[in-house]
Amino acid sequence: MSAPEVDLYAVLGVRVDAPADEVRRAYLRLAREHHPDFHAGDQPEERAAAADRMRAVNEAWAVLGDPARRQRYDRERQRAARGGPDPGFVPFDDDDEPDPRLAPDVPYAPPIGGRARRVLAVAPALCLGLAVVLGAVGSIVRIPPLVAVAAVLLVLGVLGFVILPLLALSEARRHG
Repeated sequence: MSAPEVDLYAVLGVRVDAPADEVRRAYLRLAREHHPDFHAGDQPEERAAAADRMRAVNEAWAVLGDPARRQRYDRERQRAARGGPDPGFVPFDDDDEPDPRLAPDVPYAPPIGGRARRVLAVAPALCLGLAVVLGAVGSIVRIPPLVAVAAVLLVLGVLGFVILPLLALSEARRHG
């Protein structure tokens, strides 16, 4: 919670040490007074002003009507009045490790050129697809060498899906 910009006690017209039932009565009185239904026949400017005032009253009640939120709000008001630092503030740890959020957003560009990199990226999928097609044709037509080529392509495709990401990771680590 940052420093309070609006004094919620002043919005409801109660003292800072007012008991909860007094805060509730002040809210109910102001809610009746500024409710949009009460101002239905007024001029548009008056209705807008009443709606703004009602919004402020509701916001004040949302904080001051909840004991835990009221306690946090009171602590924040006291801290802002003293002008001291926020007790929840943790300074930036200036160690040797940089904050990754401050690093420049530069995409990783592997040393392999554009076209060769694209071919390597799709090679495992091509191997697997070709293995399925050749395996199916070899099984239907009963050509054992075609089935053997399909098996080799299947192994190469699976190895490609395992090895290429590992190579990319090691390359990225090297160029860090």
